[in-house]
Amino acid sequence: MRIDSSIAAVVTGGASGLGEATVRALREAGARVAIFDRNAKVGAETAARTGALFCDVDVTSEASVLAGFAAARAAHGQERVLVCCAGTGVAAKTASRAKDTGEIRAHALDAFEKIIQINLVGTFRCIAHSAAGMLALEPIEATEEGGGERGAIVCTASIAAEDGQ
Repeated sequence: MRIDSSIAAVVTGGASGLGEATVRALREAGARVAIFDRNAKVGAETAARTGALFCDVDVTSEASVLAGFAAARAAHGQERVLVCCAGTGVAAKTASRAKDTGEIRAHALDAFEKIIQINLVGTFRCIAHSAAGMLALEPIEATEEGGGERGAIVCTASIAAEDGQ
């Protein structure tokens, strides 16, 4: 897909790190970009620096994601690009022993569930809503450079998936 000013994009986790780098690259190519992030201060600063739109979005909340897509689409039109960079991790052992007492403790399930809600459910939530919107678009006319597609969805992951913690 050719990225230019005719393309609207959404980047989850776009306020910092890989997400911010993605926002910058898409903006440099001319795309109209909406940043979805729950860090309002950093998100607004990144948007101001890059010329993107900041949407205060928590990917674990259906209402928040729907509001973010509504705001992004009102400003830029239906996105043809979704890049999922929102994610987090927790470095903890599955089970550990307290150094002072020797007590054996299992990994806190609430911490694990939070990671699943952000990295898995939140990512899928954004993919499903973006893909549904893309289905309403006419395909981009094919050229020598490609085309014929309605959009593209890119999912990223941390190296922590390979490293282990």
